[in-house]
Amino acid sequence: MGTEVMDGVIYEENKIKVLNDLKEGQVDYLELSHWTFQDRFFAFLLGLRFFEICGASYPSPRKKEEVAIWFLLAAKVQMKLYTTSSFNRLPGILRSGAVLSRVKFNVGGVNGGFNNKNKKERTSAVHHDTARKFFKDTDPAEQRNWHNKDVQKFIRRNRGFDQHGIFVLDQTHIVVPENKNYKDAVRMPVDEHGQLIDMSHFSEEQKKAVKYHPCYALSELLHVSKNKGSFIFAGYQWGAGNQDELKQAQPLVDDFVEAVGKGVMKLVITDRGYISGEFITHVKKDLKADVLMPLRKNMEALRDPIRLAKKSKWTRYKSYEKHGISYTEEVTVIKEVDIWDKCEVPLNISIMRITGSDGSEKHWGLSTTFEPNNAREAFELYELRTQIEERHRQIKNFWNIGKFSSPEGSLIESHVMFTLLTYSLVQLYLEKKHLKNLANKTITSLQEEERTGINSCVVYSGDYFGVFNLDEYTEIIVDLEEEARLRLQKWIKIFKDRDRFREG
Repeated sequence: MGTEVMDGVIYEENKIKVLNDLKEGQVDYLELSHWTFQDRFFAFLLGLRFFEICGASYPSPRKKEEVAIWFLLAAKVQMKLYTTSSFNRLPGILRSGAVLSRVKFNVGGVNGGFNNKNKKERTSAVHHDTARKFFKDTDPAEQRNWHNKDVQKFIRRNRGFDQHGIFVLDQTHIVVPENKNYKDAVRMPVDEHGQLIDMSHFSEEQKKAVKYHPCYALSELLHVSKNKGSFIFAGYQWGAGNQDELKQAQPLVDDFVEAVGKGVMKLVITDRGYISGEFITHVKKDLKADVLMPLRKNMEALRDPIRLAKKSKWTRYKSYEKHGISYTEEVTVIKEVDIWDKCEVPLNISIMRITGSDGSEKHWGLSTTFEPNNAREAFELYELRTQIEERHRQIKNFWNIGKFSSPEGSLIESHVMFTLLTYSLVQLYLEKKHLKNLANKTITSLQEEERTGINSCVVYSGDYFGVFNLDEYTEIIVDLEEEARLRLQKWIKIFKDRDRFREG
């Protein structure tokens, strides 16, 4: 970031430093504040120097920076926390945060503003149109590359990926309004939520009745902690609604491994859409990761193992009742099966047999490039795949990933990328602050639950701030030495006079 950071102030939380300054009456600013989830989250990011570190590699479209890149990134993340893509809301959003609202670029006079360009007081540190044009001019592919490589390096350095290295690869669709300006939006047989409609068993009449919606295809590589306590988007691909998931998959896994190195991604769980001998071979041989994926019921690759399994030992998995019929699930493993052309690695097939009290019997199977430790393991791991469906529900219904303020391609990309990025950073925050129990909460729930208290006093001194509840703050003020008390009173009077002047 260089001089961009040196010219301004990135506040960091340091309660001990600020407490010592407060006891001496030597502070720059203090305010009563609603100390919310957003404020604590931003304090965390500033402490990790996320905006400084990742901002240094962000693909800026500007040769000369009129506004510091780190601040524009912070503003964009703040917008995502408020689940909006509208830059018109940015001034109000920036004023609402206890941390960013005090950034020292929001001052007038000789040394005011970014690059000393403010000649009068502003209501916000940056004009909403300045931010909008910055992201509009940023190349979409470069934004994606920054997220998929530079950001992932940052997350790895901060131990966002656990030692189990389990990732889920999947594709969903984002539906957009009927508007010809949405370039690459292709009409597909998806419902209004972007769920692809399976028409394999439809009659011709039923197929004709299916409504097609214009949409984009979004593929994600999601890191899932084994205890389901953290979910981080380790990469994404964005394209036309009819773009094949396999076409989007390879750059996703390749970019991630290139960015963080081999060994971080140990297992990739996919659905049936990724069945490809070449893809499996590439992940296993070249990227040194295993693959787990289901087999299609009508595949010969499943029929042969089922025949072989008739003489195998079956292990009870679970029992349940549905519509008055009792079902029992049993599992077994057929090892090292050669089932696909162009697949140069041996596969192990885990088979589940489901028998019903009505005499029914069904089978389904999972293929793995690793040899399971037991007959249950592949099925227990595959249950983690459902976690990406919950991420889809959250980013669509609560994070508003499909609500674009403009059909402009670069602004769409920016909205999608920063939504996924902010979601991941929130997950990293919850992990580091030992709040894993909140990992599955929606952003609305987080804003309600994770706060240190409404009545807080935020005190700023130099480049640091500290948050004190009112009882703490009152005790400190009461115990101040006379000289420190007079110094603080003098400062408060100057501050009040300045505020009255501004309001007048």
